Amino acid sequence: MFKTPIVITLLTFLIACSSMKEAGVVYHDGFDFSSVKSYSLYDRNSTFTEAQGLLDTRRNAIEIAIERSMAEQNFNYAELDETDLIVTYHLVSGSRKDYAKYNEVVRFCTFCLQATTWKTDQQYSAIRRGSLIVDLVDPKQGRSVWRSVYRLDLEDRENSAETNDRIKQAISAMMAKYPR
Repeated sequence: MFKTPIVITLLTFLIACSSMKEAGVVYHDGFDFSSVKSYSLYDRNSTFTEAQGLLDTRRNAIEIAIERSMAEQNFNYAELDETDLIVTYHLVSGSRKDYAKYNEVVRFCTFCLQATTWKTDQQYSAIRRGSLIVDLVDPKQGRSVWRSVYRLDLEDRENSAETNDRIKQAISAMMAKYPR
């Protein structure tokens, strides 16, 4: 009598755990990631922010998740003019124009992935609607040196706690791929 609900619950957890998403990562092997001690985020009034079409609540959730994940990896927050890396992000809406504008702001070249200076630890999948992109930008060059993509697929019916948990999980999985 009680066995069926228990079995169904266990199967649900098993399926949920087995469907954990992987974060795809590419990075430039000419950048010295081991020397990075600090990070920063772009100000809200920057060109970067203009390339985003995010509500403040979603932006806040992503930035808080980034700050927590960076702190867990012992990176310190610094001002933009004193930082080793700038962390940027983009939630893909499906608009090629928005995606191209974001790539232009972080100076990420998708064609350059074919170059031998870019490495990948995980399969770098195609960017699709609902994907969250995190870039680490070298402030000296003003160019992305590391990118991770995670299929976030947020749904409108999710409450803010569920959304925030999924964002935290995504950022944590992405930043776990940081090259040391």
